[in-house]
Amino acid sequence: MFLGSRIRIHAAAVLAAVALFAGGSHWAFAAPLELLVPAYFYPEAKGLTYWANLTAAASKAPVTAIVNPNSGPGTSVDPNYTAVVNNARAAGVKTIGYVPTSYGARPLNDVVTDINRYLSFYAIDGIFIDEMADDGSAASVNYYLAIYQYIKGLNPGFRVIMNPGTTAPELYVGLPLADALVTFESGPRPYRRLQTPTWVRNYANDRFAHLVHDVGTLDTALGFITLAQQRNAGLVYITNDKGASNPWNSLPAYWSGLVSEVCRRNGGANC
Repeated sequence: MFLGSRIRIHAAAVLAAVALFAGGSHWAFAAPLELLVPAYFYPEAKGLTYWANLTAAASKAPVTAIVNPNSGPGTSVDPNYTAVVNNARAAGVKTIGYVPTSYGARPLNDVVTDINRYLSFYAIDGIFIDEMADDGSAASVNYYLAIYQYIKGLNPGFRVIMNPGTTAPELYVGLPLADALVTFESGPRPYRRLQTPTWVRNYANDRFAHLVHDVGTLDTALGFITLAQQRNAGLVYITNDKGASNPWNSLPAYWSGLVSEVCRRNGGANC
């Protein structure tokens, strides 16, 4: 089942939305730092240890785990995922299901099938939409707005995080097309050079996420958390994991130090 009709965005409406949300620059409310973890590790052997450590971290810092059984939910329930997801949620971790969109080329009905399967298979708190087109075209806006409104129609409390992996048009935040956008996903060198648009500061920091892989040391990772805060990104994840296909298949070697630092910066008492 899908929406009866897609929402059409006309040029005048797009311009009006941009004008509405591009008001005077100011510092928006800063929410506590949150760890957004692409938990793309299977829950067995080392993967179980990663899930256990991820789950334990929720006592110190806000943690949201992106659940990804098979580049999506797969076609049937995996009891190993059922166990780790339930344990994580019981400890306070938020779980969101991974759904790819092939940069707007994937049929909407296939996207909806994945979303519905997550709801049938696992206890989740929202959806992570990956491979988001960032061109700002009317076709892309209509496509992702339909997905966003479909998810919110299932449960207004579901959190929708979308991942263009780069800076997207302000319209994506202003409409909104998502509750949060991943506006950076890459390695350390491009992160150091990243230029953040000034309009980002018109919004709360929990609207933006930065994911940085191949970061070798904890000291460098902590410096990147500072950069994320300066760039108004309230959702962060830094890892020493690397690899062209999946740099998110483990927790960083310095995971405990990362968690403790996020806890400290949030004013936690038992970091």
